[in-house]
Amino acid sequence: MAPEHLPHLFERFYRVDPSRGGGGTGLGLALVKAAAEAAGGSVRVWSEPGRGSRFMVDLPAA
Repeated sequence: MAPEHLPHLFERFYRVDPSRGGGGTGLGLALVKAAAEAAGGSVRVWSEPGRGSRFMVDLPAA
């Protein structure tokens, strides 16, 4: 994924490739971030173009 997309990934309805015909509304990552933050946690992403992306959800211990 290109670096210019990273700041927007967790925005509602943001899609990296809006021309893709397959499903997806751009809500999934926004919901993950909202749920993590509501629980006192956070979400991070690392991406290397052509190699893939990694996501980490940090949640406080119960």
